[in-house]
Amino acid sequence: MDTKKIENCIAACRKCVDTCETCSTENTGKAGMENSVKLCIACRDACTNLINASKNTATNLEELCKKCEEACIACATECEKHADMHHCKVCAEACRQCAKECKAMLAETA
Repeated sequence: MDTKKIENCIAACRKCVDTCETCSTENTGKAGMENSVKLCIACRDACTNLINASKNTATNLEELCKKCEEACIACATECEKHADMHHCKVCAEACRQCAKECKAMLAETA
């Protein structure tokens, strides 16, 4: 697997973890934002799992990458609905970038 693609994916995951954490924190307790919080936490966790697995050269990297991509797309789709809030807009952008990098990394394994 292309080392540069892995590095790009992990860098995007790190950014996504940070933005999802901020977004979920900002939205916790706000009416109508329960789904956003849930998806941000799921995305953060999927990205964290992929980061940790990449450090250990796990054999299930491809599976974790797919889960990460899916979580990022779901989170971005939800956060884009609330793009009038800066933290949601930033989160959606980071999630879209992370999904893109995951997809590029998966293309290497296909």
